[in-house]
Amino acid sequence: MKKVLMVVVVVGLIALMPLIIFTSPAESAPKKFVIATETEPDILEGLKAIHPPVTRPIGDNIQEFLVSLNTEGKVVPCLSSSWTVSPDGKLIDFTLQKGIKFHSGDPLTTKDVVFSFNRGNEINPIHQRYLRFLDKMEIIDDYRIKFHFKEADATFLKRLGSVPIASKSYFDRVGEDQFTRRPVGTGPYQFVAWELGNFIDLKAFEDYWGSAPSIKEVRFKFAKEDTTRVAMLKTGEADLVMNIPYPNVEEIKKAGFKTVMFDTHPTMQVRFQCFNPKVPWYDKRVRKAVALAIDSDAIIKKLFHGIPARYARIAPWELGYDPELKPYPYDPKKAKQLLAEAGYPNGFEMPWYYLIGRGAGIKETAEASALYLNAVGIKCKVTGMEGIKLIAMVKDEWRNNPNAVTVLGVDLAPLAHYPDPSMALDMVYHSQAPFCFWSTPEVDGLIDKMKVTVDDTKRAELIKKANRIIDEEVPTIEHWASRVVYGMKKNLDFTPANATGILYMHVNDIKVKE
Repeated sequence: MKKVLMVVVVVGLIALMPLIIFTSPAESAPKKFVIATETEPDILEGLKAIHPPVTRPIGDNIQEFLVSLNTEGKVVPCLSSSWTVSPDGKLIDFTLQKGIKFHSGDPLTTKDVVFSFNRGNEINPIHQRYLRFLDKMEIIDDYRIKFHFKEADATFLKRLGSVPIASKSYFDRVGEDQFTRRPVGTGPYQFVAWELGNFIDLKAFEDYWGSAPSIKEVRFKFAKEDTTRVAMLKTGEADLVMNIPYPNVEEIKKAGFKTVMFDTHPTMQVRFQCFNPKVPWYDKRVRKAVALAIDSDAIIKKLFHGIPARYARIAPWELGYDPELKPYPYDPKKAKQLLAEAGYPNGFEMPWYYLIGRGAGIKETAEASALYLNAVGIKCKVTGMEGIKLIAMVKDEWRNNPNAVTVLGVDLAPLAHYPDPSMALDMVYHSQAPFCFWSTPEVDGLIDKMKVTVDDTKRAELIKKANRIIDEEVPTIEHWASRVVYGMKKNLDFTPANATGILYMHVNDIKVKE
């Protein structure tokens, strides 16, 4: 079973002085296949990562999971060859594939599964939420393990793609520091070198249990600026470029390069910090005014050539889609009326943050939105911030802080194109979520019911009800849903092989024509 690599480009690392963390002995190897990306991970060990999307673009080539999701979003085997779920949903019996080795040479057994889930649950709040219904793990033998749950967990199998399986034997030998800095997994590629701020090198794992990668050496080259990545493709410095800026797509095509587009998460949102009753946007009328003041359709059409899509909450083909929900229209007259009703006829000043180096169109959307808001009297202080710093501020200073005064003018949140909409709702709108900015007991209760409702039809109705409440309360405003664009040399064929809502790519899914 092929494993795949996330390429949705997410938060980058604050620039650091180049430093070689780890290298293997020099080899006379063929030319590296170069992939240009604007995102550098902060860590490669997936179990420790507090924001997995930063880690997984490269880390998923190194570490693998019990199961994966195919292009239709169906759960399929990976390290686990098969599994059975009890009728009440409280027991899942997994059987591992035999003969799989870690890059360290250690064989994969069920003790590694237990080690990985226990480690994630002990050190990482993200995994703690994923595993909240897990009661215990029962090892039957080296290749069979049972997961017992306190309650049925409707999305547990889909979330298994978030807990990488690591080697207990390797950890016991090398200790915490090396385990984190020099990660090993069972994936098709193994870690070679990391020069901070410059590149990460991987090479094909000769004893890989699946299809042998056709590309033997890969370099992920970090290029934060859009123009730099485009130039790298044109000059031949890069073989494939992640996240081609939307305005450059036609230019790339006319220059003779190939492009591939794919719907993915995250969704570009305005997110209000709604815990401070003293700020104007604590009033729902103000939040609606902001929604009506921004012409997101014009931004998509004029700035991004109509490439990304726009939905009211989720896409039409997703579980719980509600055709009665429509995106907020552009209506500046109504926006001014609502502002006056809320006591702000002359507007107000508002902080307006956006993430630097985390995907196509973020800066442009933030700046254009600020101009629209200025037209109705809301003066935005537009501030770009590196992803790692912004995440730390959200986590430590803004979340549930009754004195926080902030708005994320463009935040990337899981919503459309996610593996299951109930998972996205849980991550953004539940009061216990690490990055929740708004919640209500009613929405919490609906999300809690979703988690234990195995029947898709019933879960769809819960999703609809929650989305209607959220749409009415406007704690977030959906700008547009992501569509990632890859640019590549014309001798390459690339077909994304996985549709988890977070886009993945296995380097072996790139076919190089001679």
